[in-house]
Amino acid sequence: MNFLEFTKRFPTEEDAIDFIVATKYKGGYICPNCGCVHKGIYHQNYDKRKLYCNNCKSEFSALVGTIFENTHLDLRVWLYAINLVVLSKKGISALQLQRETGIGSYRSAWRMLHQIRSCMGKESYKDTFDALVEIDETYVGGKPRKDNHHTSSSSKRGRGTDKIPVVGVKERSTGKIYAEVALPDESGKQLTGEQLMKVLDSVCKEGITVMTDQFSGYNILDDAAKNVRKYARVKVDHSTVFSLGSGKHTNGIEGCWSILKRAVFGIYHHISVKHLQKYVNEFCFRLNYRDCNEAFDKLINLSVA
Repeated sequence: MNFLEFTKRFPTEEDAIDFIVATKYKGGYICPNCGCVHKGIYHQNYDKRKLYCNNCKSEFSALVGTIFENTHLDLRVWLYAINLVVLSKKGISALQLQRETGIGSYRSAWRMLHQIRSCMGKESYKDTFDALVEIDETYVGGKPRKDNHHTSSSSKRGRGTDKIPVVGVKERSTGKIYAEVALPDESGKQLTGEQLMKVLDSVCKEGITVMTDQFSGYNILDDAAKNVRKYARVKVDHSTVFSLGSGKHTNGIEGCWSILKRAVFGIYHHISVKHLQKYVNEFCFRLNYRDCNEAFDKLINLSVA
């Protein structure tokens, strides 16, 4: 939605409250105290965010269990912030969100964005990729400054660098993306065959075709004993060619990494390892829901789930 469409859809704070409450309680109001579902639950006149249960004579927040539960901000501000997040192709910084919404502090805007990102990570992709998929990895981290005493590995590009690896899977037919930050395992190793297989098992159905490059970690797919779900591997050796023709390539997932990198370099500038997965979830959600109106409604549903 653009700004004019947003103001028409939510002209007042009451409209924003009614929309969120209606989305949360589609099957009727449920009292969290007595568990009753009945018509004797109604809004308090003094505060539309409050509901009153006539069965147990108790008052409760209509926003309980949502990201809006303890907020002091207008819900219209929250909805506008969510709209800005889904509209921005490469993301929006907390400072920009503060300027756009008039939120009083940077910390409030930063917390709001992380609450929204937490909702983006709720969606389950288990066994949803049932066609041909591409898998690849990228490395997130800035370029070292000249004055810093960095090691050769920290400034190296690609495999062997000290940057943080992210593994992604893209389904060719739907364009859906799933990605995970590949943190070191118990032995301190990254991007092992077991880690890569675990990412595939998170989203892929048994027996599908997997496009990979020549990275040795993917050789686990050639081991029948370890490839329990019987994925069929098609390997593209990038040291000699970038595509085998007839759609045999990993260019789709590699192209997605450029959007993630532009977001890091151009919008956020630096992302800590602690929060990197949240930003990756945002990146996947935005690519999976490119229609802004669909993305907005989906994100609202996730925020009240």
